[in-house]
Amino acid sequence: MIQNIWSRIVDWFSNVTDRRELLSSFNNAAKNAYILGITPTLIEARTSVGEISYRHEFSKFLSGGFRIKALSGTALTREEQMQIGLVILSDEMLVRHLISLGWDTLEVHDSVGKRGLKWELKKLSDIPIDKIDEFRKEVLGE
Repeated sequence: MIQNIWSRIVDWFSNVTDRRELLSSFNNAAKNAYILGITPTLIEARTSVGEISYRHEFSKFLSGGFRIKALSGTALTREEQMQIGLVILSDEMLVRHLISLGWDTLEVHDSVGKRGLKWELKKLSDIPIDKIDEFRKEVLGE
């Protein structure tokens, strides 16, 4: 029994470390893309509460949201927020990685307003890769 409890504690800490490493590498890549002029806006990811109705079996309590904040200093249009979200959602491996680490919600916000967009990661991970173009046209209006 003690071995089982110890194993769960070790698993919890390794999961926390994996989540921290993913956030750090994401933010470093975003910063480098901005510096190199690949992206017009500096973005930063962090953990948020997420959307309770999007919970799944791997969701982390009170930290299921993967929030991307655009640090442009101006309000982003809905279309600009949608484009940022679509970049993440089109990477199926990243979406599955986020789910496996306990995130259930992708959020995109700007640095000015309180409104943003949210997507249910679990729902989107079930889209076959050959259907992603249909998804973009139908749901995202591309």
